[in-house]
Amino acid sequence: MNKRKVWHILDFIRDQGKLPTDAWGETLEIEELIAWFGLPEQLSAEERRFIEVELAAMAETERTLDALRMSEQLRCDGQS
Repeated sequence: MNKRKVWHILDFIRDQGKLPTDAWGETLEIEELIAWFGLPEQLSAEERRFIEVELAAMAETERTLDALRMSEQLRCDGQS
């Protein structure tokens, strides 16, 4: 596995901002994210597994942060 390649790909994805979403605002599935960024032909099986794990962690983090932001907004709105 080329770790440098993998980390540069992940840095590139992070630099794009939030992960791509579907029409309902839900983060795309991992396989769809891999395709969205044009990675299927670029990765070995080991690199792909590593990136899949990292993308899943990124998606979970985004969902958690969105929930925290919504909770914060509701608290602020309730104090008005």
